[in-house]
Amino acid sequence: MTAITFLASSKPFILPEEIENYNNQTVFEKEEDYTFFYVRSLDPGWQKEIDGLFSMPYLYEVEKIDSPLFLTYLEKYMETGDVLEIYSVPNQHALEKYIEGLHRNSEPIRVNTGSHTYEDTTGRYQLDPKKWTVELSHKNFVTHRGVTTFVKY
Repeated sequence: MTAITFLASSKPFILPEEIENYNNQTVFEKEEDYTFFYVRSLDPGWQKEIDGLFSMPYLYEVEKIDSPLFLTYLEKYMETGDVLEIYSVPNQHALEKYIEGLHRNSEPIRVNTGSHTYEDTTGRYQLDPKKWTVELSHKNFVTHRGVTTFVKY
């Protein structure tokens, strides 16, 4: 079983130098410091599989979307007006089955990184502006049950 995560963006997604440098590190003080967040262009074969899933035009495959580096991106580099959409499945070989389930009973998540709000099917929650990325790291924002949308305004 191999998971796969897709990211769609309102503009070309470029990893900031800070994150690229961290990804390229080979020595870490302690094991817990080893993490990464990679973004690469979507293989054309996947584009047909996810056609209609996203509303944003730029499509990518990502690894370790649950990494602290992704949260760093959201906090420091996401600009006002940016929109990111994420969809992840635990088994890429069953992608069609997961998408069918998504269409039958979607449970989308919406995060506004500007107003620090998190919204899912259970309600809307205000995150603490001083530690919102820490709070978000404890919430489920990557799921096969719905597309997660990150906006900043």
